[in-house]
Amino acid sequence: MATAVARLALIGPPGAETAEVAYRLAGRLGVPSISMVDAVQSAVRTGSALGDELRRFMNAGQAPPLELVVAIVRRRLGEPDAVDGFVFWTESPVLAVLRALETSGFHVVELVLADAEAARRLTGRRLCRGCGRVWHVESAPTQVDGVCDRCGSGLVHREDDRPAAVARQLGVHHLHSAPVLARYRFAGSLISVDAARPAEEITTELAGRLARS
Repeated sequence: MATAVARLALIGPPGAETAEVAYRLAGRLGVPSISMVDAVQSAVRTGSALGDELRRFMNAGQAPPLELVVAIVRRRLGEPDAVDGFVFWTESPVLAVLRALETSGFHVVELVLADAEAARRLTGRRLCRGCGRVWHVESAPTQVDGVCDRCGSGLVHREDDRPAAVARQLGVHHLHSAPVLARYRFAGSLISVDAARPAEEITTELAGRLARS
């Protein structure tokens, strides 16, 4: 069941399994897990006025104005399934979006993961060309190097998982998250948790801390 503090924004860097933790935590709390992408896709899919406006920018190859993104996120989080709460998650938070979500019981949850560990997790990933399964050279290696255990297809090291690309992703995360985390840390509504652990362990700790808050 949803709790009085079930309105949450979960922020984590690439490699912190933010989506997985959000999904598990939302399940524990009985509320939906929603990302920025989810909100945008919902607006486009339902054919709302906001979705139509967004589509015009997309068709023109232009970035939508921030005010439109904020309105879309607020609309999604105001839908019936999110009335009793939500876990909104993102890797690159936008302060204006989160400020629009500030309601009674709102908390920001920070998944803390060192850049070195994030880079280790990301650069070690290998994607199967056939079935799409993701392996890892250290934590989930295949029996034969470069060959998928499931379907026998070759593995590929994606460009997004190469060191330079990972460094850029982490840089973007820090750029966007720093002012957000500073604001909510000062306000006393920031919950920080060590993310260098399995997602289920992180979820259990967060659920317990939220129940006591």
